Amino acid sequence: MSRRIVWSTYESSASDTKIDGYFDRVLKYIPADVVGLWLTGSGLIQSQSDAPSRVGLLWLLFVAGLVFSFFWMRQQTAEPGKPIAWQQILLSCGSFVVWVFAIGGPFTELSFYKPLYGSLLLLVYTTAIPLLPPPPSQQ
Repeated sequence: MSRRIVWSTYESSASDTKIDGYFDRVLKYIPADVVGLWLTGSGLIQSQSDAPSRVGLLWLLFVAGLVFSFFWMRQQTAEPGKPIAWQQILLSCGSFVVWVFAIGGPFTELSFYKPLYGSLLLLVYTTAIPLLPPPPSQQ
């Protein structure tokens, strides 16, 4: 199954092509594999009580996860003869940022961070992104 969101079908397309509904789009916008990488890596970093630069390592892992999320989603949504799914790629990268913010990660070191903010942002973002209209190239 492709991770690319299917917005419409054309008369010439295969009869088994299904337009992705709301819940399909939710799943395809969240880079669960990269969030899993984050959870594993940050758990390893935080389990090291003697690591003097835990926060720095968390920020490094966050940036690496964001870069990985971009390239991974670009590869996973690529289909021959179709334009790059920029909207889905960028919103998936945003999903990674929101998930890490909600979990805490390196953001806990920032003065304005409160766990409630992360949880509320996660609820709103995850609920709202599948409601966005398709990109102009796919309408």
